[in-house]
Amino acid sequence: MSEYVSLTERMIKAFKKYGCFVFESTELEKVRDLIVKSEISRLVEIKAVDERYPYIYIVTASTKGLDRECTSIVESMLAKGEISQLEYKRYRRELIEQCIVSLERERVKEIIAILESYLSKVREHTISS
Repeated sequence: MSEYVSLTERMIKAFKKYGCFVFESTELEKVRDLIVKSEISRLVEIKAVDERYPYIYIVTASTKGLDRECTSIVESMLAKGEISQLEYKRYRRELIEQCIVSLERERVKEIIAILESYLSKVREHTISS
């Protein structure tokens, strides 16, 4: 169980500092296991960093659905009159990109909070065992 404590601590530190977690393929199974156990699987993606380096992986905040959500937010701003038609035409792409970056940061914060909660549960369980 201590290997999960160490891995969780590393993952929290990496997400706090870099917004992602980079690891080697030798840890892939443990990382996948931790993601499922900590219940962050809907919030993250695991992928190879680069095809030239098949032994290096990264866990990042999932951006699936964020583009649709942000498009909806920007269109809602237009409908409510918060931005003009001219601003919408001129800055639509930038507004959506800024929104995605913002929501991705929020998702990283959520991942960190869930991992910290999981870590305290694992430590508590380890102490009481």
